[in-house]
Amino acid sequence: MHASAHDDATPAPAPYAGLPPAAAALHRRALVFDAHADTLTEMTDRGYDLDTAPADRHLDFQRCADGVLDAQVFTCFVHPRYVGNGAADRVRAMLDTMDRQLRRFPGRLALCTARGQIAAARASGCLAAVLAIEGGHAIENDLDVLREFHARGVRTMTLTWNNTNEWADGCGDEGRHGGLSARGREVVAAMEALGMVVDISHVSPRTFADVLAVARRPAIASHSCARALRDHQRNLTDAQLRALAAAGGVACVNFYPVFLVSAGDATLRDVLDHVERFLDVAGEDHVGLGTDYDGIGITPTDLPDVASLPRVTAGLLERGHSERTVEKLLGANLLRVFEAVLPEAETVAASGAAARGAAARSPSSAGAAEGRA
Repeated sequence: MHASAHDDATPAPAPYAGLPPAAAALHRRALVFDAHADTLTEMTDRGYDLDTAPADRHLDFQRCADGVLDAQVFTCFVHPRYVGNGAADRVRAMLDTMDRQLRRFPGRLALCTARGQIAAARASGCLAAVLAIEGGHAIENDLDVLREFHARGVRTMTLTWNNTNEWADGCGDEGRHGGLSARGREVVAAMEALGMVVDISHVSPRTFADVLAVARRPAIASHSCARALRDHQRNLTDAQLRALAAAGGVACVNFYPVFLVSAGDATLRDVLDHVERFLDVAGEDHVGLGTDYDGIGITPTDLPDVASLPRVTAGLLERGHSERTVEKLLGANLLRVFEAVLPEAETVAASGAAARGAAARSPSSAGAAEGRA
């Protein structure tokens, strides 16, 4: 699919307009942590910063403040066309974009690479940023490149995008490894040793099962929906949801209408339906949000950007869910996984020199907007 800009950039009504006081209070009190946004890709390709996002984009400082978004996983998406043609350099360019944000906005944005830092960033009034890679082909089948990216702050990676790579099958083709290869098991082990969260959105069903069989730490599916409600290869079956929950992981609901409904516009109601399916099958301790903002060309009509996230809170309360359950899925569940996997701060400090060296070698790279949900 092609992730083009919205045709209609008319500002949406203020997300708090008409919001019940209890919902507004809960949303402000809860940690709101989104598991997936492609904002770094957009910023790199279109040359803007977090204070100057175009009106057709989904995330910037003002919209994060309006939506009371506390923590965001910023992913570096690498389209398969970069395979054999600068895939790692594409990530380096997006990491350079994040470095620029951190230099420009030291009091507004904090890169979180170790345990305790997400909560500390929130307490200081900063947007907590967690770096991710989308598509394991970005490491070019080289564990030293994975270590380089970790040294620069990357803390999670989807093992594949839709395409099969050198060591794991994706969900969008026939595959060639029968799931996760021996090399893929080495990648998973290396990620866990480094303190990186393994992300199994986009992988094939066999890869999904293989990862859960070998992983020693909880994994996430950062941006998927319920296959029982929308039969799409990118969505998770009930069996997958149960298996991920049994392994202590978290499944995060995507806001992309193509994954939510089979035809027509999607709305908040559809997002809530998928959230409730996840809750019913996986349980309240294993559900989160992974909006895919800035990586999707269309959004639910009443959830146009991160400023609209309070409507999710209000909608769940209106459906009778407890404040405790809503707090968990807004961010507490996702935080639990990252706190279980991320390294201690002392370990991160020891890798600082490697990060600076990698940054010094980073070339710039740019590309056209690309479909990536």
